[in-house]
Amino acid sequence: MKTILRNKWVLLSFRLVLGGIFLAASISKIVDMQGFVDTVVGYDLIPQTLAEIYGWIVPWVELFIGWSLILGVFTRISAVVSILLTISFAIASTYALEKSPDSICGCFGSFIPLSHTVSLTIDGIMFILALVILINKNPEFLTAGQWINRINPEFKSQRKSSYYIILFGIVALMMAGTSAISYGVELTTSSNNNTAEAVNIPVPLDEIIGAQLNAGKPVLFYVYAEGCSSCEEVKPTIEEVTGEFSKTVAYIKIDYYQYTAQLTEMGIKSTPTIWIITGRNADGSFDLANRFGSSIDSAQLREALNKAIKLFR
Repeated sequence: MKTILRNKWVLLSFRLVLGGIFLAASISKIVDMQGFVDTVVGYDLIPQTLAEIYGWIVPWVELFIGWSLILGVFTRISAVVSILLTISFAIASTYALEKSPDSICGCFGSFIPLSHTVSLTIDGIMFILALVILINKNPEFLTAGQWINRINPEFKSQRKSSYYIILFGIVALMMAGTSAISYGVELTTSSNNNTAEAVNIPVPLDEIIGAQLNAGKPVLFYVYAEGCSSCEEVKPTIEEVTGEFSKTVAYIKIDYYQYTAQLTEMGIKSTPTIWIITGRNADGSFDLANRFGSSIDSAQLREALNKAIKLFR
């Protein structure tokens, strides 16, 4: 077994698989950074400020690890960080699984919704891959360092600092290219979302929302959870603004744990979540004018509701 795990082709495949997972996970988060931050905050596992910091940093750490492993540079450092990340992911998924078994994780953003059971399985696989990479001295096999050594075999020994700076630069260049493409996707998506987005809402929530739309008002659909500290923080803002718009906007407040299956089907995987709905189409779908998570203030919400009222009319 030891011989197999030290085989250069096996180590290469482990590097590529683990790096590919981290790369895919990072890209899916970067295209919707705020959505991922809201998901982390929604776990309600650590204080909101720390959760937001974690949410903003993790995608970039994943991107660095992904390219480092694929390029075969800084592999042991990447393996150590990978192990720490997978442990944190497993803790979060275990907590969420206990709290809400039917909820989904934000491991791959909104691109690939995974249950926490599947997420824990992937975490276990990633942990094993990272551990094997860590305990083995990875050979210079199909790595960026190997390419440099072929160009100048003496470069690493003669100019060690410059050698590692160049390797870091290669990783940084790949990260920059990936993030540029990801942000391009995000901007395109944002541009396409200037008009209402059609969403499907399952029974019985469709009936609840439909009744309010039929009454002649756009809907502020608010999903909360008992014990959610982030929900408590946005509660005063929501109550203040919905009070001001009580005559023109319907306010629907939904307990996440009461409708977990339906909300998961809608892609709502964290609390608080706010949807502003402005109509219903002939095919039964609803017009979603805007959506927010924990990062919202009263000015943003007022502006969004004023736009929703104009769309509804």
